[in-house]
Amino acid sequence: MKHALLFIALLCMLSVSLAAENRSLQEGTIVRMRMADCEGLRHSFMASMSGGQMPAESCAEYVLVTDKVVYVIVGKSSDQLVPLAETTRFHFQNSEVVIRVDDARHESHFHVKAMVLRPEWERSQQLEEAEAVALMAAHRLQGAALTGTQR
Repeated sequence: MKHALLFIALLCMLSVSLAAENRSLQEGTIVRMRMADCEGLRHSFMASMSGGQMPAESCAEYVLVTDKVVYVIVGKSSDQLVPLAETTRFHFQNSEVVIRVDDARHESHFHVKAMVLRPEWERSQQLEEAEAVALMAAHRLQGAALTGTQR
C-alpha cells in the first residue's frame, strides 16, 4: 500500500513538473537578422587589460517577435545561427533567451539586447517604412529635377 501511494505521488509530481516545463516554453518568429558586434564582457575586459583593441567578432543579431513582446537578441559567438521566418520555441534561463534549433545537439544562448511591446514595435516599423517611402519619393523628385535641367 505504501509503495502504491509513493508511486502515485511520484507520478503526480512528474506530471506537474512536465506541465510546468511545457508552460515555460514560448513561441515566436525570427523576422530579421543582421551581423553586429558580439556583446561579451570578456572581450572588453581583455581589450582594456592589454591596452589595445581586440578585433571585433561579428555575431548574429535577431529580432524575435512573440504575441506580446519583441526581443532583439544577440548570440555569444559567431556560430549561433537560427533560421528565419519559422516558429521558434524558446525559454528564458539566467536572463538569457535559450533556443534549440531542431537539428542541433545543444541549445543556443542569446543575450537580450532590447525588448519592446509589440504594438510599439509595429508603430515604429510603420514610421520607418513611411520615412523610407518619403525618402525614395524625394530622391525620385530630385533625380527628375536634375534630368529636367540637363535638357
